[in-house]
Amino acid sequence: MALPISIEALLKNRVIESNRIEYKRSWNPRECIRTICAFANDIENLDGGYIVIGVEEKNGIPILPVKGINPREIDDIEKDLLNKCHFIEPFYFPRIEKCDYEGKTLLVLWVTAGEGRPYKASKEISKNQSEKYYYIRHGSKTIQADGNSLKELFENSSRIPFDDRENPFSKISDLDLGLIREHLKKIGSSLYEQSKKMDIIEVAQNMKLLSGPRERLLPRNIALLMFSENIEKYFPYAHIEIVDMPDPTGKNMTEKTFKGPIQYQLSEALQYIQNYMISEMIIKSEGIIETERIWNYPINAIKEILANAVYHRDYQIKEPITFIRTPSYIEIKSFPGLNRSITDEMIKNLDIRSAGEYRNRRIGNFLKELRLTEGRNTGIPLAIEQLKKNKSDMPLFITDIERQSLVVRIPINKRFLKNDDFQIRINPGKQRTQDELKTSILALLSTGNYSASMIAKKLGYKGVSNAMRKVLQDLIADGRINIKGSYKSSVYSLQKA
Repeated sequence: MALPISIEALLKNRVIESNRIEYKRSWNPRECIRTICAFANDIENLDGGYIVIGVEEKNGIPILPVKGINPREIDDIEKDLLNKCHFIEPFYFPRIEKCDYEGKTLLVLWVTAGEGRPYKASKEISKNQSEKYYYIRHGSKTIQADGNSLKELFENSSRIPFDDRENPFSKISDLDLGLIREHLKKIGSSLYEQSKKMDIIEVAQNMKLLSGPRERLLPRNIALLMFSENIEKYFPYAHIEIVDMPDPTGKNMTEKTFKGPIQYQLSEALQYIQNYMISEMIIKSEGIIETERIWNYPINAIKEILANAVYHRDYQIKEPITFIRTPSYIEIKSFPGLNRSITDEMIKNLDIRSAGEYRNRRIGNFLKELRLTEGRNTGIPLAIEQLKKNKSDMPLFITDIERQSLVVRIPINKRFLKNDDFQIRINPGKQRTQDELKTSILALLSTGNYSASMIAKKLGYKGVSNAMRKVLQDLIADGRINIKGSYKSSVYSLQKA
């Protein structure tokens, strides 16, 4: 059964967190059975993990090049694994995939969160051993659960994250095989090539997107959110709205809505924000050769916070994620608010790391595979790091007593409040293509109205070239900008809705 992720991602890219991967030089049933039990128990709701056999490690890091295993041993390992998995109670058997990597053969055991949790396994793998213990992952180690961790295991086992639950109102025909295969291709999964010969049920089962017995298979919520063209049929208002509000009264306000599979909503919304709402400034100080570059809002900070909203939102609440830009700040609003494990004091100190369970663990995994987010509990700290690097003021996290919603407000970099003193440039340091020039002009006009000569000056050109005049004419023809005044005193501005 093919993996939903590439072997390269497990060895090099480290898309998967280290605590979800264990490397083994060779088949060791005693250690592997305990680790399979621990991954299947999935106490942290991370959706299990992977055991890669044929790879040596040091401090949890794979040693490359890989050693590999003898391909002739694989049948014996699979038979022994099937036998030894009977030492797990209730019985659990992982998915197995043989992988070729740089001329070596590896065996990967994909251990998903078990639906029969909690599991326990024999301490020693022998016929005479009857005593079994519950095993869990603690960081990158497999340990025996006891005390509070054992209580937590039983509590978590009774709760299935929302995105991994089956949707009783849906049908397999709601899923789009093309979207699934496109995802597999993007992440470099070996399942992509195999999927060419599979029907949608086979592919979806390989990716653990379906739930239930053979005679009543239903899509899980994660399948509908990411691989259906009509997700709002099941999750009303599950979209992202971007609002540009140049005036506090709402005058000349524009709105754009991004719908469809959530990964496309996120990537398209980010692209739109980058193209039309992000400006870069080059500051040249007298007597100093080096220039300083800053942005009105660092796009990587926005990326982390918006991805965080997509990842952690409650898709049962009929409210969209909203992104609002005003002349002095941007706001990202999502539902619900921060986890209760994050105290008011932590919010005040910007120490925002959740100690609670993840509402949508698989959404987080998929977004990380697509490189739309960095990983769990890192989104907001990374955003704050980017804001500090850009010399921007720190964000505000606004929530209510019941934690029903969260608003993240990011102030505009103060240097942009007086942009006439500086040059603003998009994609500096290289000759712009026509599309890049369009993006630069639109970004500049979002800060004010300018003549053609002023546009050229602020974009770092000595004068208005024929290429720039053509781009300005094209933008006017497309209805994206306006021009007022006579030929020599004409001023360009953004088209208002």
